[in-house]
Amino acid sequence: MRGARSEDLGRIYEIEKLCFGKDAYDPSLLLLYLNLSPETFLVAEREGEVVGYVVGIVKRWGEGHVISLAVHPQHRRKGVATALMKELLKRFAGKGVRVARLEVRVSNEAAIRLYEKLNFRKVGVIKRYYPDGEDAYLMVARI
Repeated sequence: MRGARSEDLGRIYEIEKLCFGKDAYDPSLLLLYLNLSPETFLVAEREGEVVGYVVGIVKRWGEGHVISLAVHPQHRRKGVATALMKELLKRFAGKGVRVARLEVRVSNEAAIRLYEKLNFRKVGVIKRYYPDGEDAYLMVARI
């Protein structure tokens, strides 16, 4: 696990497209996040290849926001997402963050279980959050 670098963005975008399809973040937005918050844009590598990433930002008021988490389908269920999230939360704590939040599709049961395992709790529903009209759970964790 390490901080993302600009040369990783092509592979990160590949994973983004595989995981999120037409809802994938544009490469220019990924670059913006990398420039905005390089300490909390992390990648996981296996044998020198990026297999997953997480993007987090620290808001001015001290809240951590998990923007995106994705693991290549061939590397799922191996602890990659858990490791990425734990490292992100550790880095958030090092920046003085006491509360982290994220949004997740109400249908994404695997992600919801992961976040609950990391002490995130559902605190609300955001109606029609996603472009296809699906709702999102707002989840929050104290760090």
